[in-house]
Amino acid sequence: MPWRAPSAMPSSSSSPLPRSSDALLSLPRRRARSIAVGYAVWVLSCTAFFALGVNVGKLSPFASGAKRSPSPVAAPLERPLERAIIFPDARYAVQVAAVATADEANRLVAELNRKGFTSAFVTRPTPETGNELYLVKVGLYNLTTANQVSEELRRDFGFRAARVVPN
Repeated sequence: MPWRAPSAMPSSSSSPLPRSSDALLSLPRRRARSIAVGYAVWVLSCTAFFALGVNVGKLSPFASGAKRSPSPVAAPLERPLERAIIFPDARYAVQVAAVATADEANRLVAELNRKGFTSAFVTRPTPETGNELYLVKVGLYNLTTANQVSEELRRDFGFRAARVVPN
C-alpha cells in the first residue's frame, strides 16, 4: 500500500492549542512583553516612591541640615558654690526632664531651686547634636551621689524621669 499524507485533523473547538504557527510563536512574545511591562512599572514605582521620600525628608524639621534658632533662655543667676562642685570626680548630673520650650525649662529650674536643688541648670538645644529639647539637670556629682540624688528626686519629689547622665 502506498504511503499517503495524513489528512487534516478534524476541527474541534475544545483544542487548547492554536492552529497556526504564528499564534504559537506569539504566546511567548506576549508573555515576555507583559513581564517587561510589569518590570518597567515596578521600576518607575520604586523611583517615584524614592523621590517622594527624599522630598519629604528635605521638608522634615528633623533633617540634619535644618536650621532652627532655639528660644532664648534667661541668663543663669549667680549662685554660691555648693557641695556638688567640691567632688574631684564630679562627672555626672541627674537629668530631671527634657522639655520643648525655654520657659518650661526655666520653670522647672525655679521649682528645683525652691526644693533645695540649687545646682539645677538647663542644657540648651544644639544644632550640632541634633537635640531640639532643653535638658533640665541637677548638679555635678560623683556616680554614687548622683544615683542617690536621682533616687531622691524620683521618690520624694515626683520626678519619675530622673536619671543619671554623664556630663
